[in-house]
Amino acid sequence: MTWASEAYKRGPHYLNPVGVRASCGQCHIPYDSSHATPVEYVKLLWFKADRGAKDFWNESRKTIATQEEWEKRRPLLRTTFENYLTSHNYITCRGCHALDSFAGPRSQMKVLVHQDVIKTAAVDCLQCHSNLGHVYAQGKTKDDGWYTEEQAAAGAKTFSQSCAPCHGTNLEGGAGPALKGTSWQQLYGGAKLLTVWGEIKGPMARYAGTTFATQQSLDLLAYLLQQNGLPAGNQPLVDTRQLSDTIPSN
Repeated sequence: MTWASEAYKRGPHYLNPVGVRASCGQCHIPYDSSHATPVEYVKLLWFKADRGAKDFWNESRKTIATQEEWEKRRPLLRTTFENYLTSHNYITCRGCHALDSFAGPRSQMKVLVHQDVIKTAAVDCLQCHSNLGHVYAQGKTKDDGWYTEEQAAAGAKTFSQSCAPCHGTNLEGGAGPALKGTSWQQLYGGAKLLTVWGEIKGPMARYAGTTFATQQSLDLLAYLLQQNGLPAGNQPLVDTRQLSDTIPSN
């Protein structure tokens, strides 16, 4: 799986600021990243035997011998794995990422964003983190735009009501940092949209003494992108799965 390995090495599970590297097994094998009970350990052995036999069969028959064949098979393989995660309530993700392991008090933003999600009966990690385990080549620009003008207008209204007292009517800053121009670039240039959305959904809402629905926070993000010169398009931001793109840095 040369091509899968290369994409894995471009992702944050391989290289990250914390320096902790997740292995293939920790993501793809249930109970491999947690303390398995006796019953879970039997399930783990069965899973490894089943997948090992399938890998041996596919390797012996060279079912994916070229990159072209890999690219053809990749959508189905991805769907199969995502269906597995969903049906097992993201067991491999939760093996490492418990709410109390998000860097403690130094990472309150992560705790704030995730606390309501983690407490639900069914966790959907891919709702936000769809491009995490394997990062394949992406275009350097978004020619089709980042948001819609209508969405940015809705975000402007919410910003005026809830955010302007700290960040200024024209995003010039005040009690909070400026969110335009040089300050924006220093804060978020080169960051993923998901990072900014997390700040809006978590700390900014808390400091404003309110909560933002997911769509409200996406509208606010659209407004900030508009005010920092990123072009509008025909498709609004309506799903956190759209937040894997990187904000251009000057």
